[in-house]
Amino acid sequence: MNPSTLKKLFFISLLILTNHLLTAQESPCHYFGLKKPAKTPQDFNPVLLDLNGSFKFNVEIKKCDEIYFTTIDSEENIYFSKKQNGKWSKPKRASFSDPNYGDADPFLTKEGDKIYFISKRPTSSTDKKLDWNIWYADNNNGVWTDPKPLPSPINSGEFDEYFFSISEKGNAFFSSNRKEGQGSFDIYTTKVLGNNQYSEPKNVGRPLSTGKYEFDPYISADEKLMIFSINEKGNSSLYYSYKDGNNNWAKPQNLGKKINITNQDFAPSLSADGKFLFYSNNGKLRWVSTKILNIPN
Repeated sequence: MNPSTLKKLFFISLLILTNHLLTAQESPCHYFGLKKPAKTPQDFNPVLLDLNGSFKFNVEIKKCDEIYFTTIDSEENIYFSKKQNGKWSKPKRASFSDPNYGDADPFLTKEGDKIYFISKRPTSSTDKKLDWNIWYADNNNGVWTDPKPLPSPINSGEFDEYFFSISEKGNAFFSSNRKEGQGSFDIYTTKVLGNNQYSEPKNVGRPLSTGKYEFDPYISADEKLMIFSINEKGNSSLYYSYKDGNNNWAKPQNLGKKINITNQDFAPSLSADGKFLFYSNNGKLRWVSTKILNIPN
């Protein structure tokens, strides 16, 4: 092969690689055709998800053709809609969500092969307390298996556990009011060891866990950002923290008056590409560009 041909092949390969990288950086999600927000929060209100104006929170979109969220009918239940042949299905209760008990806080793994959520259903035949515990279901060829509770020591049995999210490093974060905490609810972390095994949960400590009520910790894929809520005197507001140059969590910052506008601003989540933040203002779904966050480069 002569040098001229090799040069042409090199530039063709370079163009293909460059195009692939640019495509990979762009989100393929169309989000129901809604205009994507910048630094001003917008309603995330596709007509399909209205459900007669129901109270909604916990938007979870890992794959562009599937959305999970929590709504309140007789109980808190997890609903989903799926896009097939270019059309979104009417939302219905997920197969793993039990209408007889409260279910909330869905979190999908990156591959979409497992979903975590919280439920007040009994974890065993002898469980009479019906507190909040973390459950999971596996996806086998598009069908969710029967859900199961996470084992001890994640579920304490005696106390509540909320809002399980996992980074690509395999570290999970959740909130609990277990007795060794610093406040009424604190943020805990555990290592996902595989085969449904987890390390002993540890309180993340200050500045994230304090004497306040911290809950709903949503970790970014790279584990450099956490969005969560703090409840003070019955009012919930959204905060964020990021890893500083020493890999320590920075002092949490309030997301400000553009986002915290009601007494129930909570249930944050991030788009798969990390470009958008979803949350709930007193049951109304909202979203905003993550560029609103003041994070040093």
